[in-house]
Amino acid sequence: MKLFSGSVALISRVLMMALVLSAAAFAAPAGSGQAGAAGKIDFNHMSTGFPLIGGHATAACETCHVGGVFKGTPRNCDGCHAVGKRVVATPKSNSHIVTDAPCESCHFNTSTFLGARYNHGTALPEQCRNCHNGRIASGKPASHNSGKKATDSCDHCHRTSAFLPASWNHVGVAPGTCTTCHNGSAAIGKPGTHTTIAKATYQCDECHSFIGWNPARYKHNTSALCSSCHNGTVAAGKPGNHVATTDECNQCHTTTISWLPALGAKPANHIPYNAGTLCSSCHAGGGVVTGAALHMHVTAICKTCHNSSPVYLGRMTRKTLGSHEGSSTSQDCISCHAMQYNRWNNP
Repeated sequence: MKLFSGSVALISRVLMMALVLSAAAFAAPAGSGQAGAAGKIDFNHMSTGFPLIGGHATAACETCHVGGVFKGTPRNCDGCHAVGKRVVATPKSNSHIVTDAPCESCHFNTSTFLGARYNHGTALPEQCRNCHNGRIASGKPASHNSGKKATDSCDHCHRTSAFLPASWNHVGVAPGTCTTCHNGSAAIGKPGTHTTIAKATYQCDECHSFIGWNPARYKHNTSALCSSCHNGTVAAGKPGNHVATTDECNQCHTTTISWLPALGAKPANHIPYNAGTLCSSCHAGGGVVTGAALHMHVTAICKTCHNSSPVYLGRMTRKTLGSHEGSSTSQDCISCHAMQYNRWNNP
């Protein structure tokens, strides 16, 4: 009986030792090449350079560390998420876009495969339909069934980040050929309100830009007289309360962007000038030209303006002939002074 008790005690000690050794082996460090449940509690997985986030945070250790082996566990996505790998994880579906790019190029969320965005960094221009054909990736919708929408490459209008907003790339489009596409069939044409001569006959780019229909204004890249359009029929004419004048619009209106600012009506004491002279000949750059540039449009004798009366506009020197330096009223200024236009020479 005593011998039996001693044997039991010995067996108990042997079993306890075996359990201790087994637990130590199960909790072996990562470098030993063995995995265990006890190590999961205390081990800092960040130290491996592969943080456990998203779906990886809740996965059982043995899902990746098959057979308790740490070494050689794949770090790249397709090391696990592919058919025939040692680690069994969800592979690409049969309907996945055909690509050999790394998973993380498009999938940025480790919690779900949804929300993926294809990286078009290696995509070739005008090759969109190699993928966007309705099978590999979304193709053209049913509304793209005519004109340029049906035949042109997606990237002529769309960006790689999103389908909308989309705008036609007008690079290479020859000026004055808008109606080749903007005819109501291939692209939006002129609306029913474009019935006047200019709107009905001019090309779109004479008023509109490639960026948007509005704001729109006529470019005025023509030498035609203002009144050939601004007659109240083709384009806006002088309103009823406008100052009475037969001058062309650009004689007072100094910009084609808007009606204002305008020079206004010619004052009664304006200096006399040659017939047919345009206001813009002297009124330039926000001021009035002086010297020879101004006098080339004036042919009247000097004393017409430089005599004391009448008083015309401008900072001109005035003297009364007859009382100035022995002059007579029958003389003109050039009897004594040379015509330098910028200063009076000594006689």
